[in-house]
Amino acid sequence: MFDLHYDLLSVCYVCYLKNDYSYLEEWCKNYRDDNVLGVVCNLYFMSREEMSEELHPDYYRENVSVLEMFQISTEIAKKYLPNTELLFSIEGCDYLEVEDLDDLYEAGLRNILPVWNCKNKYASGGRSDDGLTDMGRRLLDKAISLGISIDLSHTNEKSFYDIIQYLKEKKKLGYNFLVMASHSNVRSLCNRDRNLSDEEILKIKDLDGLIGVFSNRNFVVPMEIKDVVEQEEKEERYFDHIRHVVNLVGILHVGISTDDMDFCKNADPEYGEVSIFPYPAVASRVRSLLEQEYSSCDVYQIMYGNMKERYDILNKKKRKER
Repeated sequence: MFDLHYDLLSVCYVCYLKNDYSYLEEWCKNYRDDNVLGVVCNLYFMSREEMSEELHPDYYRENVSVLEMFQISTEIAKKYLPNTELLFSIEGCDYLEVEDLDDLYEAGLRNILPVWNCKNKYASGGRSDDGLTDMGRRLLDKAISLGISIDLSHTNEKSFYDIIQYLKEKKKLGYNFLVMASHSNVRSLCNRDRNLSDEEILKIKDLDGLIGVFSNRNFVVPMEIKDVVEQEEKEERYFDHIRHVVNLVGILHVGISTDDMDFCKNADPEYGEVSIFPYPAVASRVRSLLEQEYSSCDVYQIMYGNMKERYDILNKKKRKER
């Protein structure tokens, strides 16, 4: 399985700040032949207060650049997971400038989520109704020129459609780029603003994008019943999200992600309870669901092949001359 979204770089950086790698050492046992082979490793940014409370008091400091944080965390990830396919990502570009993407690309950045839940200088997440800004268009231009994938998860509806429209215009001009929504489910099945409407899912398909259906209970099961449904029903409802996206856009536009939040459970115990599948067995559990309905070739594409193809493209892509 290729996990389209796990905040591994944030885990690495928190371990670095604590000078305690025991959690990471234990977690790395999950990356083995019969479980997770590849992962989109995320370094994420929220409001300063939330980062301090949820991650570490020194997680973001103005005297340490995003580039330094990225370099430290990616080196740790490569050290601990030398045989895993790692694609490095930043979620929430609040604390970096457009020009920073040059150095971040050289350091290995291959995917960006312009926003987390808040509004920033580029676009807005679910806590705002605003859309893509002029500076946001500059960010997209820079990402496209470098060969960095654009990830639409966490954008609010206005920012989502603004970005889609801008990318369509770039495509008409002959630009090539990759698009995904790394951890977004189906809004009609679970009405959360982080989830996607059918129209949004189709818009991603129109740009040959990939949707990572993620196994967080709070975005799979409607909020009013999330605490009462049994485990088997949670798994079936997760499969409903996959089936819905496949029926809309086809096998080649669907992937699997976890957005597992276990590492934050000390800040909020609920984070340790939201994952539908235990990470050490996530691949086998998801595979058993998919095999109920899809061929072995289709299961391979959903679980690994679709993201692997994009991983190879992003890691071979050369920067354009500027």
